[in-house]
Amino acid sequence: MGKKRRRSSRRRPARRRVLGVALLMDELDLETMREYDSFEFSDYDTYLATCEREMRIMRRAGRVVAETFDPVEYREFCREMELEADDPGSRARYAALVCEEGDPLPYRGEPIEEFVAALAGRERLRAMSFRIEALLLDVPVGRVMEAEDYATDIFLWLLSRGGAGLHVFTCHVGGEEGDPLEIVAEVEIRRNEMMLHGEAPLVLSQMLTLARATGTPGSLIMRSMTRRIDPATGWPVKIVRGWFIGNGEISPLSGKEIRTASCTDQRTGDALPPEPAVEYVDAPHYRP
Repeated sequence: MGKKRRRSSRRRPARRRVLGVALLMDELDLETMREYDSFEFSDYDTYLATCEREMRIMRRAGRVVAETFDPVEYREFCREMELEADDPGSRARYAALVCEEGDPLPYRGEPIEEFVAALAGRERLRAMSFRIEALLLDVPVGRVMEAEDYATDIFLWLLSRGGAGLHVFTCHVGGEEGDPLEIVAEVEIRRNEMMLHGEAPLVLSQMLTLARATGTPGSLIMRSMTRRIDPATGWPVKIVRGWFIGNGEISPLSGKEIRTASCTDQRTGDALPPEPAVEYVDAPHYRP
């Protein structure tokens, strides 16, 4: 008769609770919340310090995640749910909802100012993404799909030209109407693995799609970090390449052109000293 399998006496680790919070992003948001008598904070620094202390305590009991607290959206939430807005319980229900339905950012114990800055930066990216989607609504679907394929091909081609290491993209797309779209996105290549830093690379792809689908002009700069050390500064050397975006295509800039553009104050037109440990090189042509 075979031996009976004995069940392990070790307990499986319990799943950690997920605790969600929603944070006000700035002084203006806090000032809006001060209309409620139950809201006890009068200045933003005290509010942040209190949130940091409470979130670090919460981490002892579970995993802490956070979303933004939008006072305008909160007021609408209370109206739709027939809740009293001037009630801490209503604020807690709103925080739980936005964390459940959103994509909350995990809090790992970093300084609260740093965490709020990351949360605010992600909100700006989301707003930019929504704006691009709105601009593409009037473009024929077929053209948008072709532009998406083109943007993906361009992005992968750029990374293949840069090789292994960290690549920082600065993209500007915009015409005369409305504020231009600007973004800085980081992508790291390790052997054959591509690592996107945050959501910015995805929004960058959307910007390239918009430029392709609508013919909106712009520019793209790629800074690639190398392992070479600049003897004058002791810093790693950065390789900088640039392209002009026009009529749905990217056109390479020479090293001299990108150096001139990078070393000119865009507001005054005055010359700026060249950035140390940087090499400006001719950008390659994209040939599909």
